[in-house]
Amino acid sequence: MPQQIIPITDLASAGLVQDTPAVSLPPNVFSDVHNVRFRDGAVKRFPSDLDKLTLLTDVVYVAYWPSTLGDRYVVITDNGSNTVFTVYSNSFSVVASQGGTNTGVTGGTWQHTLFNGGYHIILNNGNSTPVFLQDDIVGVNALPGWDSYAVEEEITSFEHDGSSGAIEIKNTAFVNPGAGNSISVKITSLPRNTAEPIHTETVTINSSGVVSPDSTLANIGTISGVNFSLNLFNFTPDTSSGGTVYKAAITTAAVTAVTAGVVRSYGNLLVAGNLKETGGRTLTGTVRTSDVAAPGVIPENWNPFKNGANTADEFILASTGTIQDLAELQGVLYVYTDSSIHSIQQTNSPVVPFQIATVTDNYGVNNTDGVIEVDGKHIVYGSNDCYSFGGHPGSIASISDGRVRNFFRNNTTIKAVRFNKYDEIWFWSSSIVYVWNYRNNVWTKRDLPTGTNSMDSIRGDLLLSAPTKLLSVNGSNFLSGAVVERRRMAVTPEFNTESVSGMALLFDGPAKVNIKYDGIDKVGETVDFTVNTAIPFDTTTDYKADVRFNGRFLNYRIESQSNEITLDWNLTGYQIEIRKGGNR
Repeated sequence: MPQQIIPITDLASAGLVQDTPAVSLPPNVFSDVHNVRFRDGAVKRFPSDLDKLTLLTDVVYVAYWPSTLGDRYVVITDNGSNTVFTVYSNSFSVVASQGGTNTGVTGGTWQHTLFNGGYHIILNNGNSTPVFLQDDIVGVNALPGWDSYAVEEEITSFEHDGSSGAIEIKNTAFVNPGAGNSISVKITSLPRNTAEPIHTETVTINSSGVVSPDSTLANIGTISGVNFSLNLFNFTPDTSSGGTVYKAAITTAAVTAVTAGVVRSYGNLLVAGNLKETGGRTLTGTVRTSDVAAPGVIPENWNPFKNGANTADEFILASTGTIQDLAELQGVLYVYTDSSIHSIQQTNSPVVPFQIATVTDNYGVNNTDGVIEVDGKHIVYGSNDCYSFGGHPGSIASISDGRVRNFFRNNTTIKAVRFNKYDEIWFWSSSIVYVWNYRNNVWTKRDLPTGTNSMDSIRGDLLLSAPTKLLSVNGSNFLSGAVVERRRMAVTPEFNTESVSGMALLFDGPAKVNIKYDGIDKVGETVDFTVNTAIPFDTTTDYKADVRFNGRFLNYRIESQSNEITLDWNLTGYQIEIRKGGNR
């Protein structure tokens, strides 16, 4: 029979495709991979992990802090009774370490954002008051004014002409306090004649609108018509009191703590979403913006009900979803719930400082840190997919469909981080990470150290945290268990039964691998790589492996040899040597 050489090249262009049946894929596509990336026209091994700090305990989070004083790293440890924030320099020596308020949570819930160009870093865990660190201040501090809206605020001042009848008092500070809670309303009567006494009465109003102890305020008037949906109530003055000028003030519900699922920076202010008030409201679909911060200063006020020179605000989304993340794109802040996307944009109007709009109710993000900006688009994990978003519904497109979408369908929590050095986004869950190269549009997989609970991108590197250490992903050796695998590949387009006699692996440089293989005639047959003895292949001594089998479909696996971690791969292609067989 005549011998034929079939070349398979361009191995770096297609990458991993798991979801589409392998029999219908081109020969340069891989059915499964481990610990390899597709780059520079070749299949290459991932570098090993490198210990940066060891003998740590209870590490739950790491954040890269490119401060104005140089690269720093914030490491959070939490043993359940004490939380410690330790700042390391670029050489991983301790700059400062200080305990903070016990959070009572474990790793994986923390997130951070940079402010003032890195002069500040804000850290938040969704279970306590967000804290910040500042370049030139040692210590961890709670965000100022975080709970300050729970204070008395004057909402109106008005005169009375002596006639009877109710006066409508309306102000956005008059908000429903939530079930089981109340707000305080204080009415003060100020007479024109200084000889007349000043009268002040304070009452409480619960979430049902009931006024206690009584709706009639002695020597002042009566409160009625409480309507929280319209933010108003009616006040009927007691004309016999002699008062002609009245002031109304309100104290919001008794709030002992406010938490947020996510806090992000947006220009010269901070924005928080998915709010919860202890003793107050649960505001999963509410966005709160801080007051505008002075240059180089953290925002001082978060009170959306405070009058005067204050831009702090609160928005309730039109959707019922829970806010998971906030991410800026081309000057617009996008609010991602678990099922929708909304836009918030600053205006130049002091009356309406923000415009908010719903972009789509068909897509969202599954969790915080599931949105990454790349080349003017957001890359998002959510809605059973991984998709790109360019600012409008028509820009939404899947980047995983037909390739690795099942990974995103079958996991409930996936975090994303950008690795600029290699043009990659890492989507990680538990001990596995799916890596998307956004320049070449190819997918691959990499193993993670056991117990990985956070990761952050730094200059030219990624830093991982595990319970007892910090690691870099740019080690000097390579990960063991490097694998490329292809199943159910038609040896020839005619689906003939072929006699395969050899494979020549085209490595550009030294490599030591094992080749496992199996031939099948029907696509439904089970592939078994143990039926044939694995063939060792060393590029310094071998040019071809004697792979011998008959079949219509070739199945092969190329894997790094056990404990071999010093040699990189530069696999650019391979050749299959066959002898023509019979027709299908």
